[in-house]
Amino acid sequence: MGFLFSKPSPLRAFPYLSTPAAPEGWDIILIGAGPAGCVLANRLSEGGKLRVLLVEAGGDDSKETLTQIPATWARNLWSAIDWQYYTTPQANMDGRSLFWPRGKLLGGSSSINALIYHHGAPADFDAWAAGGAEGWAYKDLAPYFIKSETHTPHTAHADIDLQHRGSSGPWHTSFSPATPIMGAYIAAAQQVGIPYIPDLNTPQGTVGVTQLSTFVDRKGHRSSGATAYLTPDVLARDNLTVLTGTRCLRVLLKDTRAVGVELASESDHAQTKQVFIREGGEVVLCAGAINTPQLLMLSGLGPREGLEKAGVEVVRELPQVGKNLQDHLQTCIPIRTHPGHSLDWLALSPLRSLPHLLRWMMGWGGLLTGNGAEVAAFCRVDDPRFKLDTPAAGPYTSNAHPGAPDIEIVAAPVSFVNHGRFKAPWMRGITIDPYLLQPRSKGWVGLRSKDPWEYPVIEPNYFADPSDLQCLVRGVRLALRIARSPPLVGSLDLRPGGHPNTYKDREEEVYGMGDCREEELADGEIEQWVKRNAETIYHPCCTARIGKSAQDSVVDTQLRVHGIDRLRVCDASVFPRIVSGHTTAPVIAVSEKAAEIIRQALTERAKD
Repeated sequence: MGFLFSKPSPLRAFPYLSTPAAPEGWDIILIGAGPAGCVLANRLSEGGKLRVLLVEAGGDDSKETLTQIPATWARNLWSAIDWQYYTTPQANMDGRSLFWPRGKLLGGSSSINALIYHHGAPADFDAWAAGGAEGWAYKDLAPYFIKSETHTPHTAHADIDLQHRGSSGPWHTSFSPATPIMGAYIAAAQQVGIPYIPDLNTPQGTVGVTQLSTFVDRKGHRSSGATAYLTPDVLARDNLTVLTGTRCLRVLLKDTRAVGVELASESDHAQTKQVFIREGGEVVLCAGAINTPQLLMLSGLGPREGLEKAGVEVVRELPQVGKNLQDHLQTCIPIRTHPGHSLDWLALSPLRSLPHLLRWMMGWGGLLTGNGAEVAAFCRVDDPRFKLDTPAAGPYTSNAHPGAPDIEIVAAPVSFVNHGRFKAPWMRGITIDPYLLQPRSKGWVGLRSKDPWEYPVIEPNYFADPSDLQCLVRGVRLALRIARSPPLVGSLDLRPGGHPNTYKDREEEVYGMGDCREEELADGEIEQWVKRNAETIYHPCCTARIGKSAQDSVVDTQLRVHGIDRLRVCDASVFPRIVSGHTTAPVIAVSEKAAEIIRQALTERAKD
């Protein structure tokens, strides 16, 4: 008689570094197992020649069921797998400190976010290259969007040009089942002048209204950076070690060369270990737009004044580390529907949702394979066809590049308030949600102290430039106009006398803005509502941007930290400027290209 044994996990815990089995040196040390770290771990360990160490502060994504179900993504926020950051009080947003969730597990934020697959506007990447990030134009990244993806065609989207979508990559994308009321939203957006576009992910650009593509696999499960790139066969590679529950405290530097990292156990901060790269090896920071600049500064690389104030010895002054922080703001507008049009009951009635959970568990698809944010309209609010100018607003100049949108108006067949945390038994509605895509305002990330366990200061500086508020006010007007247009308006239970209110527990106040007629609202009323209610849409970036020199950036076009040998950065922090859309697909494309850059550099170095 045999015995059944559970297969041992290929993931390692912190003590592994002190065992005889641990190598004395690594070719590549990757800090952070977000989507970038997952891509690099996979691609750089291919072939078995390079010894790769991937370090993640969080845990195993495969043990978190709610991360795997697309419809339950918001349930992961404010949990143990979320870093749960908060910004400084925002001077231009009624002094509010905004909640900033970031994933703390394998896959990073790609394991807890809203699963939207979107390349962004080609003009954005072309502007990157024109501004000094040579080699990062759309034509340079397009092959990597395709390389990373396996797109599953859908009969309801037969008009998509599949030559621009991947068919053999590790990352799975698809279209979730559409809710009928969202088809009415697409038609209503066309009524106000936003054209239909079959697919946002082509060279023709991203202006138009359509159903959003999601990173969901054929079984209806989330396809994150971890599930796509850290599959069991990849984790089983002898030359790849993945450490979970391990925090990087700093990069170890010898003069101006990275030689390794100092690591510590998340569960026991006193357990520390210095780990080194081989002579030709490299350290790559993939810790995201918050943790990456924090690590650089803890290592003595950053603005002199900030480092000295925190008590960190300056190794090399890099004034742009942590600067240029950009993010997208959203303003959720819940609107009550007539019975039968909303999916709020999925969250409010566990008994009614149970059959759908069982269907998902059997791999049969269904409602739980949807991410909520089903459709979106991308446009420019300076388009004269919308006639959004008002005497009180004054002149408005869009910050978007030619051919790129400055507003995205997402619609969801659920009531989404306070990042999905607010729920009430009477809720029955949809949410129309304008996003500010191209803010002029820039913020920064800085150290509170030299203690690596203390969260950094996050100052997004929202609405520092008044044009950002103007843009979002116009986006709210356009969203309300779509809601009042046929055929969508016929499904909505609009109440007379609507007025903009802060969300509270009373029904009439929660649905106040959605009941408004935009032509009856003054700009000042919308501005105050936006300041009280806008929240992040989870896209921080640009804090270690690509550029020409240390005076305007943190890394060069090969992602090398200026003036520091054997140290690179690869994550959303290297974006020269925020993209006009969602960030996961661009991060993965950048990482696919980065893997080739790094492999070539190590190969050439080995020849010397």
